[in-house]
Amino acid sequence: FSIIFSTLFLFASYWFTWFLFKNVPRYSKTSQSYKCIKVALWYLVVSSLGPWALGGIMNTLGGDSIWYRLAIYFYLHFLYNGWMIMALIGMLLYVLETHRIIMPNAIFKRFFWLINLGIILSFLLSTLFTNPPIGYNILGGVGALSQLSALGILLWSVFKDKAKITVLFSVFQKGLLKLIGILFAVKMLLQILTAIPYFARLASTYLDFTIGYLHWTFLGVVSLGLFLFLDYFGFIKVSKWFYNLYLVGFVVTEVLIFYKGLAAWQSLSLFEGYFEVLAIGSLLIPLSLMLIISSKKRSRLSN
Repeated sequence: FSIIFSTLFLFASYWFTWFLFKNVPRYSKTSQSYKCIKVALWYLVVSSLGPWALGGIMNTLGGDSIWYRLAIYFYLHFLYNGWMIMALIGMLLYVLETHRIIMPNAIFKRFFWLINLGIILSFLLSTLFTNPPIGYNILGGVGALSQLSALGILLWSVFKDKAKITVLFSVFQKGLLKLIGILFAVKMLLQILTAIPYFARLASTYLDFTIGYLHWTFLGVVSLGLFLFLDYFGFIKVSKWFYNLYLVGFVVTEVLIFYKGLAAWQSLSLFEGYFEVLAIGSLLIPLSLMLIISSKKRSRLSN
């Protein structure tokens, strides 16, 4: 069933990409937001090469081959660094464009090329577990620095006029935006660290560090980014109480995942009840999501 639904998702993503490219109005295709969305969708398509390669790798080289792990990392990297992050940036730029807040073209070009160069080169950081030549560390580090530089350009150029930005978002949304920015910056710094051989070996040896990084990105940067735009566009009214419940679940599980990696690294023992606390923290995340969705349904019924 996992393979069936994964395959259906890939076909659905191809159809969605084609549908969007075909139906976007011509006047929107020159916008900065669409350029980010367009390249995000291409990353979504490119990332699918990883799952398609898994079948052939399993039949020829087996699941223990480094190519099996590389195919998975290829998929994950271009899925979150490419598709998800670029799509969120595109939506942010769209919100700003609707209020006539637009980056100067020269600055946008610099940002666009830096972040895409960074996305492509930083994939090399996912290959470091194979102990490649040091050039992979250097190029991967350049990619990570390019992404961080692009983030700095985006924050400086878009948010330099705080007066205009302040009126666009509610107090809750502005708090969310700040938190996402902090989580994104930390994600970039963690990525840069893995370019250093010592930390690269650490991440590949103790996979809890890698899982914690992915957890930080998916449930932190990406999910909170979705909360922001779902609330902003009025698709879902994100309750502060349920949002805080989600944050508690995210923080608890994040701390425990990194703690497990730290314990393995430093030969420490896990505290009694570790997995029970991890299970409770994990349950808070889907519980908070169900409560947010159910509260939206109740508000519709009351209206």
